[in-house]
Amino acid sequence: MSGKGSVVLAYSGGLDTSCILVWLKEQGYDVIAYLVFIEDVSKEFVEEFVWPAIQSSALYEDRYLLGTSLARPCIARKQVEIAQQEGAKYVSHGATGKGNDQIRFELTCYSLAPQIKERLPGPDSLPRVQVIAPWRMPEFYNRFQGRNDLMEYAKQHGIPVPVTPKNPWSMDENLMHISYEAGILENPKAHGGPPQHPRFFLPAGFWHSPECEFVRHCIAKSQEHVEGKVRVSVFKGQVYILGRESPLSLYNEELVSMNVQGDYEPVDATGFININSLR
Repeated sequence: MSGKGSVVLAYSGGLDTSCILVWLKEQGYDVIAYLVFIEDVSKEFVEEFVWPAIQSSALYEDRYLLGTSLARPCIARKQVEIAQQEGAKYVSHGATGKGNDQIRFELTCYSLAPQIKERLPGPDSLPRVQVIAPWRMPEFYNRFQGRNDLMEYAKQHGIPVPVTPKNPWSMDENLMHISYEAGILENPKAHGGPPQHPRFFLPAGFWHSPECEFVRHCIAKSQEHVEGKVRVSVFKGQVYILGRESPLSLYNEELVSMNVQGDYEPVDATGFININSLR
């Protein structure tokens, strides 16, 4: 047991956390590697995070399914649980100091365990668990300017990593989807090769905020009468809706059909048009 105590690292096996694991040991910490496979908490991830997002048709900029954003609070929740079980003094992650992942991890930690505080320079403070964010610590980011420095560090220390200078992608894969970043993907002018969706400016991590909790309750309420069948066609990674039906549908063919007048009086549209023309 080292003098600095134990730290639970959210370990993905990627470049950053593989190097951070060794670096933390160099700094005198005992590292508990929480191997982050979202499949290990698949039931919770699908039922409590993915499903509400699907119910609300949540998309970022009309195309990104937010799989990474949704996974982070799920992962961090389990990380806090492990830290409390193990009596660890610290939790740590490999999120950069520029992105939203650091916010998602840490706001979840602070929400679920308010006694957690960030580890700041100087004597240890009183909170039982603290956050170590290497990419915001000068002793780390002054030593490692970026991914190339981490690759060199990994090579020197015999750390197996899944990236090379020619293939530097940071990949995040879970049950919902896979996303990529780094390398050529950081240049919006460049073509990134096969279809890959970089994560630019994703929403911050307020999953456990009162506002988000309220929205989730509203979403659940809005879905009470959602029932029926949807026929789809799946082809080359695309899903096409062929038809849908529901016993609770509000669709009324007599109201919309051009072949049946039904109970609708076309002359009533005149008043609607006149009112809107007053704007």
